[in-house]
Parts: sequence; C-alpha cells; structure tokens
Amino acid sequence: MKILLPLVLLFWVTTAFAQSVTPPVFTPSGKNSAAFVPPNWFVKDSAQGDLNGDKIPDLALVVEMKDTIQELRPDHSTNLGSPRVLLLLLKEPSTGLYKLAFQNDTFILRYGEGGMELDPYGDLSIRNRVLEVMFQFVRGSDSYKFRYQQNEFMLIGATSSGTSVGQFEKWDFNFSTKKALHEWGDQAADKLKNGMEDLAPF
Repeated sequence: MKILLPLVLLFWVTTAFAQSVTPPVFTPSGKNSAAFVPPNWFVKDSAQGDLNGDKIPDLALVVEMKDTIQELRPDHSTNLGSPRVLLLLLKEPSTGLYKLAFQNDTFILRYGEGGMELDPYGDLSIRNRVLEVMFQFVRGSDSYKFRYQQNEFMLIGATSSGTSVGQFEKWDFNFSTKKALHEWGDQAADKLKNGMEDLAPF
C-alpha cells in the first residue's frame, strides 16, 4: 500500500490537470490559408493540389496551437504537447474562395507522441487527388491516404513499416480492395518475403 498510494496519486494528478481541448471554430470560407488560422494558432504544414477532381488546386493544412498543454487524447492517455488540427479546404471556382470541407481535431500526432522520436509528424502531400499524411519514427514510419469520394473524405489506404533487430516488416493496406500486402525479412537480404492477405471485416 505504501508503494501503491503514491502511484495512484501520481496518476490522479496527471489526469486531473490534463484537458480535452475544444478546438476553435474555424471560418467556413476564406480567400487564403491565413483566413483559417485563429489567434494563438499557426500553420505547421500545408499542401496544395486538386482533391475533388475539378482541376482547381485545393489546400490541406495542419494548424497547431502555440501553447503547450497536458492534453487528454482519445485513447485516454495524456500528452504534453500542442494540439493539432487537420483542415481540408476546397476552392470554389465561382468565387475563388476556399471552403472548409473537412476538419479532424485528433488524428494528427502531437509532439511527445513519437517515442524516442519526440515529434513524429512527417508531412502532407497531394498527388492524383489523394491526400497522404506521413508520420516518422526512429525505426519506422506510418502513412495514411485519403480520397474525396461520395462527397466526403475517406481513408482508402495505409502503410506501416519498421525495423527491429535487423528484421524489416511492412504492411500496405488497401481499404478499397480490402487487401493488404505484407513484406518481411532480413534487412540485409536481397529479396524480402511477401504475401497478400484479406482484411478482416471492421
């Protein structure tokens, strides 16, 4: 009990000061990325490219709060970092304004959530109407691909790869075909083993 009590108190103090962040209300439309950045926030990263197939460049933004806080995350863990929000902006040809089409307040990893690589955030890119978000770790990386279809942004693919004790492993998930390519083997090998697997229903 003498050992348990301090641990319980430490847990209570950590969670008591953590807070679920209410993101700001972003403007529904604006002429540029600056219009979507509220006070005390800044654009951490951006990418430009056509997302909805009208051949007009759209915008993807990661905006970050300037303050560092103890944030309560969706998995009920706490993280000392700065909240980040993903915004996807579609440009309207008739007005030339960007319209806020998608907002996610929790998906982008924060500083402090990368293990030994304290900030796991990699970058954003838009190619062939697909938005890719990448996270980088000390011995691996994850990436997620979204496409605008049926009037919403949907996760269509993900890739996770890493090395451990000289062994390499990679999963490439295609949620459209419900298949996953699995590659693995010795890092020094000329050729990796591989196989295609069906994704379980979810």
